[in-house]
Amino acid sequence: MDNTFIQRKPTAMVVGSMVIPKYSDRKTIYTPKDIQFDTLYEHGVNLTYMQAWRAKEKALQFLRCHPADSYSKLPSYLYILEKTYPGSVVKLKKTYDDCFLYVFVAICTSINGWQYCRPVVVVDGTFLKLAYRGIMLTASTMYAAGTILPLAYAVVDSENDASWKWLFEQFKLVYGERANMCVVSDRNESILKATSIVYPGMPHFSCMWHIWTNIRANFKKGHLKLSELYFATTRSYTLDEFNEKMSKIEDIDPRVKAYLYDIGYHRWSRVYAMVNRTWTMTSNIAESLNVVRASTDYIHTVIDGVRRYIVYLENKKSSCGQFQLDELPCPHVLAALRQNDEFVEEYCSLYYTRANLLRTYEIPVNPLSDERKWNVPQYITEEVVNPPKGGKRQPGRP
Repeated sequence: MDNTFIQRKPTAMVVGSMVIPKYSDRKTIYTPKDIQFDTLYEHGVNLTYMQAWRAKEKALQFLRCHPADSYSKLPSYLYILEKTYPGSVVKLKKTYDDCFLYVFVAICTSINGWQYCRPVVVVDGTFLKLAYRGIMLTASTMYAAGTILPLAYAVVDSENDASWKWLFEQFKLVYGERANMCVVSDRNESILKATSIVYPGMPHFSCMWHIWTNIRANFKKGHLKLSELYFATTRSYTLDEFNEKMSKIEDIDPRVKAYLYDIGYHRWSRVYAMVNRTWTMTSNIAESLNVVRASTDYIHTVIDGVRRYIVYLENKKSSCGQFQLDELPCPHVLAALRQNDEFVEEYCSLYYTRANLLRTYEIPVNPLSDERKWNVPQYITEEVVNPPKGGKRQPGRP
């Protein structure tokens, strides 16, 4: 291309058309800085960062159309989603003048799989780096394999009382309420308010990683020791173990203990939790365990090093606390079961069985067909959805 023309008019349109091939693959990372460097090296034109940033925006617009156009396609997309995955639930909410406000999606596979998972709902929000910004709110759980099962997501204007309340209202309509159900979050005030309104009385727990991040930011001493003690405390199975760890935390920094107390032990510790909320299955207990005496067929004494534990197979309890909280045989229970030559599976929660694992994803989720093949009714395609109010993100450094 003629250098004189580029120097005279290094517009976003011209430079953007030149860098289109760089963005044909969505996985490619090609920043405004890269555009500045390549334009100077290949054409001798020195662009400002703002010019390079606008050029990138133009290139993406050439490839993927204007961001506002995607909102007009939303009704068709949601229609095809429901047709492709029967039983899925989608909900679009607009303002009085047809501007986008919220959208909610729950896929049939997740709706069906929920009944085979422990009723613990983890919710969170994340910023969307889009032209019209927005927040994605997510709700998920974990299934028998110990990995994430997405339950629902919503795109909203911001993390506020109204948006979180709307998400939980839609979630309850789809998933209802189960016994021993609970919510885990990062202690966002809007989440706490929304759950108290939509799910009154439901236990609400705090993410232990979020709490640790706050501890590390607000209390400046003993981080290495505090980290080890704090996470050990959250995972304690007995009150004696919990109190021992808390005493050590207090010795390092009494303010940390006060901070954890103010949050509420029941919100972040396993032993104080009102319902079982954890899938942690790892243990530091020594592997070599020996059954030294069996009082009855269902009560066993197990020696682990210098410690003695009592296992009650009939009641599915162990004095270490792990068996009844995880609802999986702990090493002490495994030793007792080996002694009795019993099947381990009979002492596991149904949530961890192979049958539940297979049923969680028994409804497949196949990719949607190409947009050009969609057969959408006219009344759907003619529905008006305008970009959100508040305007597009202003040009400049992201």
